[in-house]
Parts: sequence; C-alpha cells; structure tokens
Amino acid sequence: MLQEISNYQYLANPITLSVIGWLLLYLFFVFFVFFYKLFTLNSWINKENDSLNSLLMGGILSSSSSLHSCKERSENLTKYALDACIEGSKKRAKSGLTFLAIVSSTAPFIGLFGTVVSILIAFSHMGNNTSLSLVAPAISEALVATAIGILVAIPAYSFHQILVSKFEDLISILKMQRDFLIND
Repeated sequence: MLQEISNYQYLANPITLSVIGWLLLYLFFVFFVFFYKLFTLNSWINKENDSLNSLLMGGILSSSSSLHSCKERSENLTKYALDACIEGSKKRAKSGLTFLAIVSSTAPFIGLFGTVVSILIAFSHMGNNTSLSLVAPAISEALVATAIGILVAIPAYSFHQILVSKFEDLISILKMQRDFLIND
C-alpha cells in the first residue's frame, strides 16, 4: 500500500491546485461584489422611494434623487432629458452584475478544465499494473475541481438574479418619478 502511495506522484498537481485557487478567488469576489452591490442598491432604492413619496404627497423632488440634478440642469424638463438621467443611473447601477454573470457561466468550465487535466495526468502516470486503489484517488481528486466550479457558479448565478431584481426595482422607481415630473 505504501508503495502505491509513493507511486502516486500526481496527487494535488499544480494545474488542479491553480484551478481550485482561481475558483476560490472567484468565490471571494462573488461574495464581495454581491454584498457591496446589495447594500448600495438597497440604500439607493430607499432614497429614491423617499423622493417618490415626497413627490406623491405634493412636495418637491428630494435632493437625494438621481433625477434631482437633471431637473436642476435643465430649464426645459423633457421626457428625453429625464430618460438620459435614468440611463446614466442604469449604467451606474449595473456595474458588477456582468462580473457575476461571467463567473456563473465560466466557473463550471474552469472546474471541468481542472478535472480533465487531472485525469489526463493520472492516466499518463499509470502503468500496466494499475489497480483500482491507484486510479480511484486520482479520479476523486480530479472531480474536486468540477465540484468547486459548480459550488462557485451557484451563488454567483443566485446573487446575479437577486441584484437584477433590485436593479429593476430601482429603474421602476426612477421611471415613476420621471412620469410624475413630466405630468406635473
């Protein structure tokens, strides 16, 4: 048995370790981006909601609203000017969402790459007298990379969907403010 383990030189090969490291780095940034954007969008949505409520109660557009600066800059407040301000807000609110989409779609492939390379290395080290006890650990190690890739993709996809929902809420509130300002 000890002889077989010493022959098992490809345990934790550098490519598999690199793939796992890459995926763990992805996972860290997925959580960082998610929580940063979640807190930012929630705060922004609350400010815009307060501003919309102020408008609906007969008040003025709050200075914390994204449309406030647009209203101040334009003497002739048009739907097009307000739409331009909303587009600027969309661009700012969407930052980070592309990263989550990319991670959710590429992480399983990166894990699969690590698996394929590990299996190739394992097969290249096997000789004529290969037993299941020698092959099983190599295959097991190779599959870890795929599992981690899937483990990274699931929260990335879920977080992306949550943030897209928040983004749509924000844009909806901004459009309600725009419609109220135009009709006022």
